[in-house]
Amino acid sequence: MKILSMAGCAFAAAACLAEMEPASPESQGMDSQAILNWIDACERTFEGAKEGRIHGFVIVRHGKTIAEGSWRPFDTLNEPHMLYSHSKSFTSSAIGFLVDDGKLDLDERLVDVFPEAVPENPSENLRQLRVRDLLTMNAGKKDHLLRDGGDWVKEFFAMDFAKKPGTGFRYDSDATYMLAAIVERRTGRKLMDFLKERMFDRIGIASAWSTVSPQGVACGGWGMNMTTREIARFGQLYLRQGEWNGEYVLSPYWAALATMRHTWSGWKDVGPKVLGEGGDWEQGYGFQFWRCRHGAFRADGAFGQYTVVLPALDLVVSINAGLRDMGKELDLVWEHLLPGAKTAPLVEGEAFARLRKRLAALELPPTAGGDAGLEGFLGKTYAFKDNGRGIKSVRFEKAADGLFCTLAVPAGEQRIPVGVGGWKKGEMRLDTQAYESLGAYVGAWKTAASAGVGEDGALRLRVYFTGATGHIDIAIEADGRSSGEFFAMNGTKLEGK
Repeated sequence: MKILSMAGCAFAAAACLAEMEPASPESQGMDSQAILNWIDACERTFEGAKEGRIHGFVIVRHGKTIAEGSWRPFDTLNEPHMLYSHSKSFTSSAIGFLVDDGKLDLDERLVDVFPEAVPENPSENLRQLRVRDLLTMNAGKKDHLLRDGGDWVKEFFAMDFAKKPGTGFRYDSDATYMLAAIVERRTGRKLMDFLKERMFDRIGIASAWSTVSPQGVACGGWGMNMTTREIARFGQLYLRQGEWNGEYVLSPYWAALATMRHTWSGWKDVGPKVLGEGGDWEQGYGFQFWRCRHGAFRADGAFGQYTVVLPALDLVVSINAGLRDMGKELDLVWEHLLPGAKTAPLVEGEAFARLRKRLAALELPPTAGGDAGLEGFLGKTYAFKDNGRGIKSVRFEKAADGLFCTLAVPAGEQRIPVGVGGWKKGEMRLDTQAYESLGAYVGAWKTAASAGVGEDGALRLRVYFTGATGHIDIAIEADGRSSGEFFAMNGTKLEGK
């Protein structure tokens, strides 16, 4: 990997004066054709049924936004999108502010931070558990929480800490929840309010919100929602080691400490222990940041929520998606975007003009089929067997303003508009839960729905949650048999009764 040339460093430094302003790729030493090739590869690889889709992206070079786009009906550039574990890196940043302020020591024991939650006769491993062990996913805890509505801090302390803290990596979102609880305990404020004052307002993040635990504490390890532009700003802040427009928002000490390797890592089991060997989950783990190949680091959330930072290329790539294979998503970044990053400005040409047109035209195809034969499906209720998402039935009906479907879900019947040959926007609730067990869809979600009757006589429906990773697919055969899937964490099959 080449380091930036002197010319590259010069215009990178100038970019600090106006972070995130738009610029052509070529003006920042990036080949537009490389970005076009990446978009093509994404659309070929993630075809939308079994693989899922990329929803939106932002690419930043030398502090300038050189390309951004969102596939309609998604608008992740302007509307917040579910982040899943990408949230962890923001929670780590809040811990960094406490350390910078002298309000927290990384070697403090959790039993001293939450003395009221410590069980009688705690194990020696629990007694020795430190804040830094939570940050590096070295807590030593055996199992995840059940998240059944109890007190998550007390439940955490009651778990089996089978391994000595600090001696073995095991990815565990419960550890990050405890970090969020520490922030709220030490500041006396909500995590998102604290981050808003210390970071969000200072770098231009305005849409951020988070789900919470039964106790009202931010989930920390998941549950945050932001636009793709906003997570790219977060990546740029860490690329600049905490500096934003000439001022330090976060100390360079913490920015460097959080993103370096502190422990070997692996998704299920720790893999290679030689830098550069293995995949992108085996390059090591920092303080709630993953290390990557190519000297990069990343914030990383389920189903393809990424902010990838490449310091050697002065490059940030942020992506929101709803994908099954996150490894492929990273592979495409390495394969197509990295070769396009040069050490000096390039001449704008035809590729830049084609890129601009392509970005303006990004759109996911609506459900195939038309309205011929649709009348035979209207007014009938198609019921589903019991399933993990509690989707009970679907019904279609026509009104003066178009086609609608009514889904019976735990929150009650939800009526949403459906496009034929296109997408129609709406809104629905899935459940009435006020807190988020991991993977739940709390509150109201914007929808985009499309349906059509195919040549085989079957009616097919897709409902996207445009601020989330999931979607609902339903097929009703000509003979009335129904099936489908809720595509999300622990995907749920829908079987007709």
